[in-house]
Amino acid sequence: MRRLGDFMKKIALLGCTGSIGSQVISVIERYPEKFKIVSLSANDNAKKLEELINKFKPKTAVLTNAEKLSEIKEVPKETTLYYGQNALLHAVSEEADVIFVAVSGYAGYKVVKHALTLNKTVALANKESLVAGGEIISKIKTGKIIPVDSEHSAIWQCLDFNKEREFKKLIITASGGAFRTLSKAEIATLPAEKALNHPTWKMGKKITIDCATMMNKGFEVIEAKWLFNCPLEKIQVVVHPQSVVHSMVSFSDGVTMAQTSYPSMEIPIQLALTYPERLPTSVEDFDFYGKSLTFEKVNFEKFPCFNLALNAQKQGGNAPCALNGANERAVSKYLNGEIGFYGISDSIEYVLSKISKTDDLSDYVLDKTDKDARNLVDEYFRNK
Repeated sequence: MRRLGDFMKKIALLGCTGSIGSQVISVIERYPEKFKIVSLSANDNAKKLEELINKFKPKTAVLTNAEKLSEIKEVPKETTLYYGQNALLHAVSEEADVIFVAVSGYAGYKVVKHALTLNKTVALANKESLVAGGEIISKIKTGKIIPVDSEHSAIWQCLDFNKEREFKKLIITASGGAFRTLSKAEIATLPAEKALNHPTWKMGKKITIDCATMMNKGFEVIEAKWLFNCPLEKIQVVVHPQSVVHSMVSFSDGVTMAQTSYPSMEIPIQLALTYPERLPTSVEDFDFYGKSLTFEKVNFEKFPCFNLALNAQKQGGNAPCALNGANERAVSKYLNGEIGFYGISDSIEYVLSKISKTDDLSDYVLDKTDKDARNLVDEYFRNK
């Protein structure tokens, strides 16, 4: 007789202490009979990682920031703890059914690539991996990616969970971020604290700044290109301040399908875990009565990061990787109060004009491109 545990999905959760990772934990705790955590990773939050290790007793755990290792005092004997920046691949457990990638930034690229080569299902909440290395990842024919971003999950659902289904156009919605209604002059003076006041979503700091600059939406266009094998000219972005329609798909017969819900990452996170099942969440059904849903064009002048992203993708080669590395560095500087809002786009434009372009997308070249892009951001502000 088979045990109930044999029917559980085994989950490797990379980035377990961040905003997305914490919500993944909540879903797993809601349905403990359906999931077993076999691997966990975190970057800085060692104490939270230790707490989760002792709660779920995974076979493998990784702390990438080795300087925080001393904060972990005790782990169960059944858990092997690895540490250091190069240890993250250990978290891609071979016994896992789903590798949930919730790490932030370029660090996700090699993880996703490795998981796919192991023929794993990757629940992808790390868009940077497809921005930096989508051309390489798209050529891997083993494994599969389930999108976790609300926009791409919405598209996937509108395509009836079939990424090969034909369509005419993808329409990705954007909230417009914290500064949507302000003038360029007003935006230029505002610190990161103001940009972090997102009107509809609760997310981590870095992605919330990316929403304010509209870089996040540029990244999502690139992500959609690779996820759905779609040319850029067939992807449209519209600003939808209410964040109720998460994306739409137009078909050749004049029909456009939309996925709607209250803005909550719980829905796409849980769907990525439970697919092909749909199970109850804590999110209420959307009440359409008395509501107004509006749609606007993107203001490219106020938010130049959007076109910087698209232009980098059109250049191809290592340009999108440079875009991502430069953005990570510039956003960090903005969050630290070192630069103004438009210093982000100005420095990225500088990087894209200076970076050595190549079509060689080996790991060595992408690692070097990422490092060079970050250094060029520093150079830009040193020379100002």
